[in-house]
Amino acid sequence: MNTIKGLLLKDLYVFKNFKGNIIFSILMFLFLITMASFQMDCFLAGSLLFLIFFGMNSISTFSYDENADSDKYFLSLPITRKEIVFSKYLFVFLNSFLSIIMGILVSFLITFLVRGTVNHIEDSLRICFLSFTSVSFLMCSNIPCIYKWGVEKGRMQSVILPALFIFGLGILGGILLLLFPGIYQELDLLYLFKISPIICLILNILLYLISYMISYHIFSRKSI
Repeated sequence: MNTIKGLLLKDLYVFKNFKGNIIFSILMFLFLITMASFQMDCFLAGSLLFLIFFGMNSISTFSYDENADSDKYFLSLPITRKEIVFSKYLFVFLNSFLSIIMGILVSFLITFLVRGTVNHIEDSLRICFLSFTSVSFLMCSNIPCIYKWGVEKGRMQSVILPALFIFGLGILGGILLLLFPGIYQELDLLYLFKISPIICLILNILLYLISYMISYHIFSRKSI
């Protein structure tokens, strides 16, 4: 446990190196959310700003590790490859989770102070859960690519592979629609939207678990 904590602190120190950019981004988000709140209920948009910025930026720690050749150093210590991979996934998840929570709280507070009310908060929260799962999908497809091909090439592959996956789902959906024209009429989309937080929880667990297993499989056989 102390090893995992140390690896997490190492990644937090990496964030500290560009704290100026983080502070500037937060101030800019607060300004944009406040200005937009005078015209519309921006509870959802404000939450997503925090999620995308902090969640996706947690991937940047891989660049620092690759440039510093950190894995070779860590493996010279009593640290296992499983602990290195697990700490990365835990860091990415915690950053994403805390950023969406912070975004929700800040956006709710600003919108409430400016407009006096926040409309459709339950639906907005459900969409936040859906967005969190979408970002989890992107990051969970990104990390194995980085372990396989490195940061630069891995980022390119992590764009292509999800795009192909989404394209394949679109083709499959089109085929199902042609074979079963009434399938969408039989689905209770409103009910699915209501239980979407449960669906998102299950999907997030599966995404992180499958991605972690793939990344560990790659990293455990990688020559350092």
